[in-house]
Amino acid sequence: MKKIVLLFAIIAIGTSSFAQDVKYGIKGGLNLANFSGDDMRGDSKADIYFGGFMRMTLTEWLDFQPELVYSRQGSSNDSEGIDAKFKTNFLNIPLLMRAKMIGSDKLYAIAGPQIGIHLSSEYEEDGDTADLDKAMSVLDFSVALGLQYDLNKQFSIEARYNFGLTKIFDNDYYEIDAKNSVFQIGIAASF
Repeated sequence: MKKIVLLFAIIAIGTSSFAQDVKYGIKGGLNLANFSGDDMRGDSKADIYFGGFMRMTLTEWLDFQPELVYSRQGSSNDSEGIDAKFKTNFLNIPLLMRAKMIGSDKLYAIAGPQIGIHLSSEYEEDGDTADLDKAMSVLDFSVALGLQYDLNKQFSIEARYNFGLTKIFDNDYYEIDAKNSVFQIGIAASF
């Protein structure tokens, strides 16, 4: 994990040398998480995300925005009298491009790849829990797409969808086709 954080720092520092303006900030909000794939589907699980970002202006209409975000994800299932929750925790590293929408000075499209580092997982059913850390893949790769609206020079709101590209379970433990699927809505403050 130290190597990945170091890689994040190198990318941010290297890119900032090309940037015209650099801002730092914090962000947080609500996750509506679920799984996509053929083998695991359930109901959306509401939880939180929070973290920090660096925004580097590359041109008048384009910014590079790497982030470091703690995200509580998973899925829930409330069918047939069973109350089950699959809880996962990730440290996500989105590497986003932020492009100004034509005709607006405040609305931006955001898109880019995201690397997720699995931190912990558990399955909870009717009050009983089971640790699933060893069954999970260490890394999760996804793509983030969304919109961001600047309320003023300091605050913005955003809506984003992160769709997983890789299976979240390690194939040595389970042959399950399940990928992360997370909708996020939140607020960011830049300095």
